[in-house]
Amino acid sequence: MNGSIQEHKEIINLLGGGKKLTERLKLLSNETINEKTVYSWVRQGIPDKWKVAVSRCLLEDSIDIRNYKNLLPPGLHIDNLFSANNSVKIFSSSKVLKTDESNLQNIIDKDQLLKLYEMMIKIRRFEEKVGQLYSMGLIGGFCHLYIGQEGVISGIEMLADNNDCFITGYRCHAHMVTRGEPMVNIFSELLGNFSGSSKGKGGSMHMFRKENNFFGGHGIVGAQVPIGTGIAFANKYKNKKSVTFTFFGDGAVNQGQVYEAFNMAALWQLPIIYIIENNQYGMGTSVERASAMNELFRRGESFGIKGYEVDGMDPLSIYGNLQNICSKIREKPEPILIEAKTYRYRGHSMSDPGKYRTREEVQETRENRDPIERIRALLLSKKYITEDKVKDLDKRIREEVAEAAELAREKNLPDNEDLYRDVYKELDS
Repeated sequence: MNGSIQEHKEIINLLGGGKKLTERLKLLSNETINEKTVYSWVRQGIPDKWKVAVSRCLLEDSIDIRNYKNLLPPGLHIDNLFSANNSVKIFSSSKVLKTDESNLQNIIDKDQLLKLYEMMIKIRRFEEKVGQLYSMGLIGGFCHLYIGQEGVISGIEMLADNNDCFITGYRCHAHMVTRGEPMVNIFSELLGNFSGSSKGKGGSMHMFRKENNFFGGHGIVGAQVPIGTGIAFANKYKNKKSVTFTFFGDGAVNQGQVYEAFNMAALWQLPIIYIIENNQYGMGTSVERASAMNELFRRGESFGIKGYEVDGMDPLSIYGNLQNICSKIREKPEPILIEAKTYRYRGHSMSDPGKYRTREEVQETRENRDPIERIRALLLSKKYITEDKVKDLDKRIREEVAEAAELAREKNLPDNEDLYRDVYKELDS
């Protein structure tokens, strides 16, 4: 086997073998390619037409392509790819962040892992109770549940500082729970009671907790992105070491105001992490049908914003992969785009029957990728907790949620006069 083919064989192995490389090349090209073809390259070498795409895969995995002299197609010299400071010129630094389970499990201790698990259980039991109250007719308006997506917000909460800021769209109950708002206040807000977090005026889509730097819950698709950018600008202007976590969905990613915000964030190098919670469906439309380019983590490339895809169904992947990113942003501000690949088990809202996907699709994700089950299994395998303790924990949280919901149902509705209060903020004299 000549040197060129031996080199190409090594490259294919480095990229995970024929099967994994085939899937990646399908995403990078509109051309049809199958595993059999890629496996044939082990014996025949990588064809010139695929060398640039394979080079990009190597760069995404932080593998120095300068070690492979026979990879580049005719007419393209290695110096054409790199600038004087050795940064890549024609390839993006955006990439998929791999999940190394053994490494991730070692960066979190027993107490943190238990805290993470309890946080996700609390979100899920809370949302299940919300769904029940909505079905009983006690919660009105639109209501969007977070069930299935718990790994995203929980993983980020584990690495966030108290001074960091959060803002999201209308799927916001979970963020209120993790930001520390008492559950009875959140239930009261959902029920429209005066003792709610926003005195019953915000409801499901407009949660808010300024005390813990949670700036909403926003009902207009994508509206939170420029607002979050403004918060990041304020923090930088005030020389704070805060990171602003701005959440939005795959359905919001095509909004024009998102890209206006990206431009400002890149221009002013703001300390912000944009998090696309890609749950695969914008309302009832899949990402593939709604977005011409569905590698959403690359959407900031034209502004020079680096993007990364992470497994949103694995809270340890979120926590581990974003730790260094957050630390760097605190010291040297810059915007970063994260696409957290996740999945919602319920419909877009409580009024969505979800007929655009099969029950088998939902069940397969529940059984094989559930974020709570993933952490539960890890706790048990490390003998940090027993099955009996798991059941006791779940029972305690169910009781806390049920008690908070009952207390909220006993609270009073606002008086009619309250409609005219809090319309404008009173300025201090």
